[in-house]
Amino acid sequence: MSTPVLLLIVLLVGFGVVLGCAIGAGELLELAERPDGSTALDSSITNWVVAHRTSGLTTLARAFSTVGSQTILSPLTALVTVLLVVKRRQLVLAGLLVACWGGALGLYSLTKLFVQRMRPPMDIWLTNVGKTTSFPSGHATQSMGTYLGLALVGVVWLAGVRRPALVLAVILAIGVGWSRVYLGVHWTTDVFAGWLIAAAWVTIVVLQNARLSSATRSGP
Repeated sequence: MSTPVLLLIVLLVGFGVVLGCAIGAGELLELAERPDGSTALDSSITNWVVAHRTSGLTTLARAFSTVGSQTILSPLTALVTVLLVVKRRQLVLAGLLVACWGGALGLYSLTKLFVQRMRPPMDIWLTNVGKTTSFPSGHATQSMGTYLGLALVGVVWLAGVRRPALVLAVILAIGVGWSRVYLGVHWTTDVFAGWLIAAAWVTIVVLQNARLSSATRSGP
């Protein structure tokens, strides 16, 4: 069996493990939930955040939420992927980025299908999310996964940006997660779950990418 095929199998297994853990965590969380879908921690944090809203913070939260949406992440990922393939011939690096973005998207989408957690009360929403479910936060998951993937691309592509790139990625992901709680459309545990899911997935992708790069350098 060739190395790329083996690594693909490992990635699929890793995806399944992370998905299973995410669904299991969501089901376990139900044991601590109140009738409105919150836990005591979620409720206290949301109540405090809502009580301390300001016009400036609301503007900032909307900006962060947009930065963490697929409206931004999808074209950004596509653009960087094309540049990596066409300009740099970095197929492995392009694959890493697509895997980070696509895996995060798939993980939160599938988890939401199984964990039907209620969102916070509609009367505190500052943005419309329709009738979608709450666990995990899609924005938190996809922003952490995508921005970490972009940071790793930056580390390889541009010399001397390792720490700034990673710090920026984490700041953006934290800002996006905070915005979803501030806007009243997610519980805090939804956001933390999204971050953990994305971090676990990116770790798996990076490890397999390193193995593929090593095998490519060593040759047959």
